[in-house]
Amino acid sequence: ERQVPCRPPTQALPECGRLPTQGDQGYPPRDVDRSHKMAQFRVNGLEFACLFHNESSSGELDTVSSSDDSLPHSFWAGVILSVIADVIIAISLNTQKIAHNRNADRQTGRPSKAFIRLPLWWVGITLNALGEVGNMLAYGLAPAAVVASVGSVGVVVNQIIAVCCLKEQGRKRDLGGVCGVVAGVVLIIFGVPETEKELTVQVMLSAEVFLAPRAYVYLSALVVVIAVLVIFVEPRYAERHILVWLTLCSVISSMTVVACRGFSSLVTQAASDCAAEHCVDDVLRPPCSQTLAHWFFWLLLVVIIITAVWSAYYLNKAMQFFGNSETVPVYYCTFMLMSIVGGALVFNEFETVRGAQLAMFL
Repeated sequence: ERQVPCRPPTQALPECGRLPTQGDQGYPPRDVDRSHKMAQFRVNGLEFACLFHNESSSGELDTVSSSDDSLPHSFWAGVILSVIADVIIAISLNTQKIAHNRNADRQTGRPSKAFIRLPLWWVGITLNALGEVGNMLAYGLAPAAVVASVGSVGVVVNQIIAVCCLKEQGRKRDLGGVCGVVAGVVLIIFGVPETEKELTVQVMLSAEVFLAPRAYVYLSALVVVIAVLVIFVEPRYAERHILVWLTLCSVISSMTVVACRGFSSLVTQAASDCAAEHCVDDVLRPPCSQTLAHWFFWLLLVVIIITAVWSAYYLNKAMQFFGNSETVPVYYCTFMLMSIVGGALVFNEFETVRGAQLAMFL
């Protein structure tokens, strides 16, 4: 790191998107280099520089593209990616259920051997990992509340597979529930606005996100809930009440969702961050210093791996003792609730939700 003026070479600069206007943070530009068509801005202590094309008589800068126009595209890309990922996850859960059914003792109904020794179970868990990678990327494109809610599409796919392939009983109320899921997902997609906040390392390690009091309270509450469930509730009630294992799974998974949201955002920034040196807080940083080479990037990845494996263990315990037509819908309900609460508290995703949008979401 070198204490040098933050003026990178113009050939390394991107074209300006939507520039700050009067009333925005970063207005007026900190510096405008008209000879090189370059504008510099300072927003929340961060330096931004980009190339513009023309300047009007009133002094406004003319740009080629607008970042506002690109937001809906990334939002819908996240939604579509999440739908595809959750279809794969639904297939993987039923593949694992088939493995558990074949492994069950015909007399006692209990597992004959550990499920990790079943080849078919590994096929299912591999598909599950593939689907979760797709969801992880979706968290970098759309709010966590939307991606988690769209995951309920997996309930529809699961219901079809459970009835047609696993020969589990299909009921009229299940069909009504599936229709309600589809309607709810549509309302949530249109009820949660696209967020313009870019989750950089500086933003996440500030009082806006992970260092906010609401984030401390939420993460502390998760630790307490997990401890109570594991120590006092699971040994007594888990095999009789499906909510015990699924609540444990969902609470742990909400930490996965929070970590995925931050990790995926850094992944999407890696290409530009690693392309050249750039300025942060008036210091010229080397390539990749704010993404792949930052300790927080790898911490988030470790949290994702640990919590994903941990939650998968409890989900499989539930599938061993209960049918998938019951397990998967309940799991998606608890998972969606915990993920939405996590995203809302840690990332403050409902900050801009008002009136009709809030009604549609609820």
